[in-house]
Amino acid sequence: MTKKQKLLEKDKKLMADVDEIFRQHPENYRERLEELGFKYEDEDDFDIIDEEIAQPENPRQERLVAFFEGAEAVTEELFTLFSGEKASDETNYPLIRKYFRQGNQRLKELIVYGLEKYPERVDLLDDLLFFHEFSWIYSLVVKYYTRACLLQGNMETFSNLARDFFEATRPHDHAEYYALRDLFDPGSVRRKIMDFVAVHPADDQVH
Repeated sequence: MTKKQKLLEKDKKLMADVDEIFRQHPENYRERLEELGFKYEDEDDFDIIDEEIAQPENPRQERLVAFFEGAEAVTEELFTLFSGEKASDETNYPLIRKYFRQGNQRLKELIVYGLEKYPERVDLLDDLLFFHEFSWIYSLVVKYYTRACLLQGNMETFSNLARDFFEATRPHDHAEYYALRDLFDPGSVRRKIMDFVAVHPADDQVH
């Protein structure tokens, strides 16, 4: 057997071993893969593998996957299913995260649908920012964070939104952040919070 043939045989055996691990040990495949010599440089490597093998585990998840991979319009029923999945004690995070990473347009439509109806929902704003990490939707981030900050009456929540918005606008030198700040009167609580965040973005509270 030539050296090339030996390498091919080794690769075939390795792939067979990997397939066997995913079939027989889905709950602890990471440890098993490391036993084979795989090394992970980043936790994101684990996340991607989790996402690749994730499957819907109940009717709600099956319905959401059908929507993400189909062509039907967003409905209140689908939005309720999506919200319910996120709030569940058994959320299938790898399955849902996979569609964020893909920049799935149906998922984006679902998030936007929710923000049009519930503009102050922090979980949806978080979803929008997470989606933005994988697919550039800067104009939507600016639109919905600006709206949420204008509507938000709880100053602790406003402070958290301002901090997230400050970080999100970093690629544009925070121009949209300062445009929002300038809508508030000097000396107002909101203006003070936004001024403080601009100087101390990592701090937790306004002094």
